[in-house]
Amino acid sequence: MFTRLEVAMTRFAAGLALIGGLGLILATVITCVSILLKMARRIADSVAPSASVGEALPWLRAILGEEELVTLGVGFALFAALPWVMINRGHITIDLFQPVFGDRLNKVLDLLGDVVLATLAYLIFTRQWFLVFRPARRQQEPMGDLLMQGDFAGAMNRLNDADVSQILGLPLWPTYVVAQICVLAFLIVALFCVWRSARALLTPVAG
Repeated sequence: MFTRLEVAMTRFAAGLALIGGLGLILATVITCVSILLKMARRIADSVAPSASVGEALPWLRAILGEEELVTLGVGFALFAALPWVMINRGHITIDLFQPVFGDRLNKVLDLLGDVVLATLAYLIFTRQWFLVFRPARRQQEPMGDLLMQGDFAGAMNRLNDADVSQILGLPLWPTYVVAQICVLAFLIVALFCVWRSARALLTPVAG
């Protein structure tokens, strides 16, 4: 059972990381296209007056909101990669004294590290919730009560839909929702890693 679950978790984390890689591809394409457009505009301006180029080819300019789009793409890639890094212990570790500590103590440290990361994942998940939904104020019912009562319309009215990006004016709450889903996946994988480390610590070494 454990082996099957570990394989499933690994595949799940790998699939999410691959999807997140699309964010990096998007950021790369946008950056390259924007640079090419800038270069073409400079060449066109050197040949003809800037005003005439702007009137004839208004699209020949840097992509509007390039920085915001690149930030969104890279951010999605980073959040989507968190479960994959966690399941493969790809986070930064200081293993200078690892050979000295011995197998038992190293397993204890692995467990402590996974517990710390799982705790951080939980804290990020709970704090980030308020980026998606506005907290209850005064006489307003808490979000959990609205959901338990089946008042989904009231819950949706709590969306933080006022925040928009500075250049393109894109609503930011959908990006928080995507990040929240990725952090939830990170939390699930982190809890599995805690179980994996505890299992490795408590399992007696054969021989």
